[in-house]
Amino acid sequence: MIKGKHLSLLLLSALVLSACSGGKSSVFSSSISSDSSSEATTSEEGSESSSSVEETSSVSSEPLPSSSEPSSEPQSEPEPSSELSSEESEEESSLPTTSAEESSSEIEESSEDQTSEEPSSEILSSEESSPAPSSSQEPVDGTYHFYCVNDFHGSVLERDATYYEPGIAKCFGKLREFKNEDPDHTFIFSAGDMFQGSLESNYYNGALVLDAMNDLPFDAMAVGNHEFDYGPEVLLGNIGRANFPVLAGNVMTFENGLPTDKPWNDDIGISTIIERGGNKIGVIGMIGSGQTTSISSQYVQDIDFVDPEELAKAESEKLKEAGCSIVILLLHDTYKNAYFAADKTYFDGVFTGHTHQKEDRSINGVPFVQSYCNGEAISHFELRIASGKVTCVGRNVISASSSWVEDEGIAAIRDAYLDEDFKAMAERPAGTVSGTLAAKVGVPNLACKATFDILQLFEPDVILSMCNSQRAALTGDITYSDIYKATPFTNLTIIARVSGADILSEARWNNYYVGDPETYATLAEDEFYTIACTDYVLSHQNTDKTYDYFPSLNPGGGGEILKTYLTIPADFFYEYCTDYLGGVINAYDFLNTSPGFHIYS
Repeated sequence: MIKGKHLSLLLLSALVLSACSGGKSSVFSSSISSDSSSEATTSEEGSESSSSVEETSSVSSEPLPSSSEPSSEPQSEPEPSSELSSEESEEESSLPTTSAEESSSEIEESSEDQTSEEPSSEILSSEESSPAPSSSQEPVDGTYHFYCVNDFHGSVLERDATYYEPGIAKCFGKLREFKNEDPDHTFIFSAGDMFQGSLESNYYNGALVLDAMNDLPFDAMAVGNHEFDYGPEVLLGNIGRANFPVLAGNVMTFENGLPTDKPWNDDIGISTIIERGGNKIGVIGMIGSGQTTSISSQYVQDIDFVDPEELAKAESEKLKEAGCSIVILLLHDTYKNAYFAADKTYFDGVFTGHTHQKEDRSINGVPFVQSYCNGEAISHFELRIASGKVTCVGRNVISASSSWVEDEGIAAIRDAYLDEDFKAMAERPAGTVSGTLAAKVGVPNLACKATFDILQLFEPDVILSMCNSQRAALTGDITYSDIYKATPFTNLTIIARVSGADILSEARWNNYYVGDPETYATLAEDEFYTIACTDYVLSHQNTDKTYDYFPSLNPGGGGEILKTYLTIPADFFYEYCTDYLGGVINAYDFLNTSPGFHIYS
């Protein structure tokens, strides 16, 4: 029986406000509306699919999965533990190395176990030099510091849960401290995925984080896949408001069923030149090829991310010809997909991202650095110009600390957005979790059961609800903001008829709840069933824009998208906890061994 409060939730229509004008996103309406549709209408991709295969702990070069395999992007944020894995800091690859390799500990997460270490504050040195630029102007001797934040994911508030997040005022405050120490030789960058990931940021479509970046200011930013999560119009609006270059030179137009070499939008540049300390510094931005599969398919029907290698190298040559003494690559991808950048003919340093791991290594004298996610660390390397040669003299991953001081200007921006009305909405109590709802089990399992139970009044033919894993664990007293941090993806829920074969295939990778596990203990592969599923998973497409997770939805496949509900998972989750469970949430009810969960694998 659905209570009156929740029934009104189902019957109200979603409120849509302009994101570019700073209005609140439609995904935060506390309502559901449904529309008959012959194809999916999604709100955002948000989630790295749990059909994906995460990075392994090997430091050797690994082949990318074929198009028939799951995406290589991790399905959720890492939840570091105290267990450490020790690896070589320097990359041992088929590429020749010209200096002795140094060792350090680093984290690389697998799909089964997630390990962590405290990021090292030790600076590792390298003595490789790059040739002088081709310009007739002789470079000015000097030492430059480069700092970068990757995969910040709207981590506005200070949090200390499975790992420490300093919040935007402390993280950006530390970056400003670094900048003020030597403003003529210091750069602040982002390697992408800055905005999406928390209620505090998503509520304003990233405007809070963008204003803070403008205030610092950042010197350049690479576009990440989650920059598309609010939709292309919001992305372009945010780029228009940025007072620093937003770069991704390999975002091309996809049209007539084929990728092209035509840039998707001229507002997204490929490089910028910054003159500082008497030298020109060139900065190139790229996103990993194929990452359109990590974005809700509705937002990338006319977009393709091509292989960045040739474009990046050609752009580097142009920057060198223009007199750049140093060329930096900002790449929203792991170093494992960027060995082309380990060539000092083109690049002097690379900041990576996307995998939320620690990458702290030098390959052929080129530093590659990534620092986890959510502001828990800052990437850094140091380049010295001497007698026309560029040498990396240090690199490190700087751990966030609670002792960092909040920057007053950034804190004022934060507090202006997070006013009393916002706090009243965000701090609504949802209940108390006994035990821990893990990010990859309990949280998505509860979300699936919430969706199934709530929709039963309207969709009695639905046999199961499915979603992919989420971003953070929940325990103790929780609020709406906590739920949103754990389930930050603004996916919609689609009702569809799909084949049993598709369901069984995706059940291996995703979380799901079956309402009647006795009747549907087994599924016939050649029969069709009605399910509720998040749009990112159900409507997932490969780079050819063909449905690959649920291929029965392709023409002639026999599947059919029936309806789309506009409520996001966080709202289903919150209403279920308050209205159905009365605020009493037993984590043991949502394990994979609990009734209705994980029965097909």
